[in-house]
Amino acid sequence: MGHESGVEKIPWVLITVATVLMVSLGIVWNTLLPSISLIFFNPGSVNCAEEFASLPYLVILVTILAHRLIGRKVGSDTLAFLYTVSIFCSYMAVNHYALRVPPGFMSQRWLNPDTWSRFIPEFMAPPREVAEQILYGTASTPWNYLTPVILYWWLLYSFFGVYMLSIATIWQREWIEVEQIPFPQTLAVYQLVEQATQRRSKKPYLIGVALGFAFQFIVFLIMIFPWFPDIYGWRVNTLCCGAGWIDETSALYSIVALAMYSKNPSLAALFYMAPLSTLFTSIIFDIFLFIATQVAYYAGYYTGLMSMPGCGRVECGPSCLRWGAPFKWVVVSQMGGGLGLVTMYLILRRRYLIEAFRSLSKTASAEQKIIRIGFIMTFISFLGIVGLLSMAGISALNAVLMPIMTWVIFFAAVLVYGITGYNAIGAGTYGLYWLRAVWPQLPERADANYALTCVLMRQPGSDGLGQGWGGSLAAAFASYKFAKLSKVKAIKVYYVMLLAALIIPLIQWTTLFAIGYSIGVTNLPFYQSSTFARDIFYAANPENPWSGIAPEIMTGGPWIPHLIAGIVLIWILSWLHARFVAFPLDPYGFLLTFGARSLSEGIWVMVIVAWVLKLLTLRIGGSRAYEEYGIPVATGFLLGYALAILSGGIISAVRFFIPF
Repeated sequence: MGHESGVEKIPWVLITVATVLMVSLGIVWNTLLPSISLIFFNPGSVNCAEEFASLPYLVILVTILAHRLIGRKVGSDTLAFLYTVSIFCSYMAVNHYALRVPPGFMSQRWLNPDTWSRFIPEFMAPPREVAEQILYGTASTPWNYLTPVILYWWLLYSFFGVYMLSIATIWQREWIEVEQIPFPQTLAVYQLVEQATQRRSKKPYLIGVALGFAFQFIVFLIMIFPWFPDIYGWRVNTLCCGAGWIDETSALYSIVALAMYSKNPSLAALFYMAPLSTLFTSIIFDIFLFIATQVAYYAGYYTGLMSMPGCGRVECGPSCLRWGAPFKWVVVSQMGGGLGLVTMYLILRRRYLIEAFRSLSKTASAEQKIIRIGFIMTFISFLGIVGLLSMAGISALNAVLMPIMTWVIFFAAVLVYGITGYNAIGAGTYGLYWLRAVWPQLPERADANYALTCVLMRQPGSDGLGQGWGGSLAAAFASYKFAKLSKVKAIKVYYVMLLAALIIPLIQWTTLFAIGYSIGVTNLPFYQSSTFARDIFYAANPENPWSGIAPEIMTGGPWIPHLIAGIVLIWILSWLHARFVAFPLDPYGFLLTFGARSLSEGIWVMVIVAWVLKLLTLRIGGSRAYEEYGIPVATGFLLGYALAILSGGIISAVRFFIPF
């Protein structure tokens, strides 16, 4: 790729300018998208738990084409650095999740002026008369009020970014070098580099590109233009994420667990790069889900689901598939399972962790030095987070526990994401269960400590990579994976990640507030789907079943036994999978099956498709066919999928200026 890795210097000016442009233009782009386009045609995280980011594809593709036009070869280091800042931008700033906080704090000034608003300091949201001006615009932006707000959120998100990427730095050798976790979404982007440099037939890759673009762009046309023929049946019994459901007119309606089935083949393309053992495990537990749920139904459980087609069977009420007895799968998988995965992972990798600690007190090799830096920066950023949370009125205990539990929740989520390419247990994870140890009995009257802890943990602390805190961990591991594939030194990528984490939130909030106060957010298409118009402080209301602070409300009764069962079950699967090579099941496939979004999006269909296609490829053509045909078609499909998302987003933004 031109320069030898290790020789090329970090192009700080290029990286800084690229980051500023990506964030500022990405924010402008997203404010011009109506709700239906913002969620699924923004350049950052799209399609709910798929968390698919198109921006890295665009950046790598443009960089390669630009260098070819001027007759120069692009260095592998430069590509790795640009991928790093683009994936950090995708998960920290330029997606629909990123418009929840702090806009959701500002909106409390007019949505709940007499309740939740009184718990919010003015350095987290300006006074009501100033906050309301963003709705309709003002002659001059009130920077004197906004500066402390921007400064606070900038520091909080930057410290969390540094905290998460430093934790990833401690574990990157184990994840990337030793275990070689695939990170399918990163592999798909890197395939652009492979196709540009290797002299082999590009026909399989181009076929995949054509198929991916054709599929997703037609979906866009169906969603946006009522006159376009619905050739996929997308307007009938289909959620916008591509999950369909069977209504009461079908004979299959009597299968209780058949709530949703995915129509989105991009999931199959991602799962195709996951380990066969994980896919097989998921299929086995899917079979168990269908049989066990049917047996439970005949035993008197889940009877109310027969009157609720579609996602209602999965999400609505204390008897739904997520929460309903006897299984209460979200408690088992996302709460207990995630905690069990992290604790057993640490136990099984204790030698690595001990060795990493020892490197702090002795002369370290170059490889160990980066781990030492990771420990130091983790400690410094942790202290910064605790201080900032305490400033807001959060208790010392919660301020200490919040970053720890955010790491636990997303460490498990990114493990599953890194292996499957799908954020099965990190989207809508309901990560507030640990707070019941702090509040065994929920307070009769909320205070600032309770309200702010609940909201921050329910939003960036546990729900979706695109809200920034967890996304920094995923982006850091993805960057190290890309660096490994590109043969770029990890320490150089670490410095680039530091820059990204430190400047992205500042550009993000400055740009958003400048646009909002200049134009007025109510005059922009994104308004209705942003938290300027929606209330995120439901998380501080224990009676709201979506809050996550009171699992007994969601589950209709006791939930701790299921939490413990999830921990123990994942411990057993993890130990058996690590101890016996021939043991066919792993914990990741279990979590892929029973995660909340997995159930809601009906991914079981695409898991089966991916497993069958991968198994046939390996059985018929072996690893050579998999590398030369299977991977190019799958990753090409994802490039076409990304280009269609970007095209749909651009068209949607243009419609704001030129309606058609």
